[in-house]
Amino acid sequence: MKIAILATLMGLLSTTAAYAQEGPPPGPPPEHHGEFGHGFGMHAGKVVTGAPYSADMSNVSVRTLADGNTIRRTTTGRVARDSQGRTYEQITGTGGPLAEKGPVTMTFITDPVAGYAYVLNSNTKIAMRRTIKAPKAGTNPWHGPRGPRDTEQDANRVEKDLGTQNVNGVNAQGKSITRTIPAGAIGNAQPIVSTSERWYSPDLQIPVSAKNNDPRFAESTYSLTNIRRGEPPSSLFQVPSDYTIKDGPAHMPPDGPPPPPPQ
Repeated sequence: MKIAILATLMGLLSTTAAYAQEGPPPGPPPEHHGEFGHGFGMHAGKVVTGAPYSADMSNVSVRTLADGNTIRRTTTGRVARDSQGRTYEQITGTGGPLAEKGPVTMTFITDPVAGYAYVLNSNTKIAMRRTIKAPKAGTNPWHGPRGPRDTEQDANRVEKDLGTQNVNGVNAQGKSITRTIPAGAIGNAQPIVSTSERWYSPDLQIPVSAKNNDPRFAESTYSLTNIRRGEPPSSLFQVPSDYTIKDGPAHMPPDGPPPPPPQ
């Protein structure tokens, strides 16, 4: 069990480090958010400096099974970013292997200034550390260079501009995307249609609200609330003195974390 948990933590840490540099466009994928349904996408993309903030985060994922039964996973927490581009995420999750015995709280810190990302486990007082490495130009850390499959998926995607409006106290730009998998493409008898809606703050360069519905996975709702502009406490971005820092493996496990859907 300890080995399995360690592997999961390192997968989460690998995800955090990759997103701190250049992940897919913001907006959490429908099901693959780590063990808790966690939306790492809130700090996706290049390192953002000069736009500090803090906020409360919630993410709810509901998967409906063929017999009508449902699997619900929730994540709540606090997120922040300082003027130097360092990020902080403390999350409490229910559901999933790590939280099968009750809610579990974990903390994720990325520090592009020092070049490290951390996963803090409050139960063991251990901080797993990984070096942040920038991906090669023109590649996505999950998929590498775009290939024929990406082009095919783009052909079955319809994007709509939803304009600009105030969302949770900040101006945000909205976009909806409908993706269709044609009948027979993956053995499906009928077309599979998934939808997503995202509201993105250009000032803060983060998503503030997102909804995803993919019948193959789950329906998820992500939201940032109580958004506060200004410099967060510097202590958030430092590993507490009573934690032991351990270095993670030099490379991501071969299977790695699951890839997000094409954007």
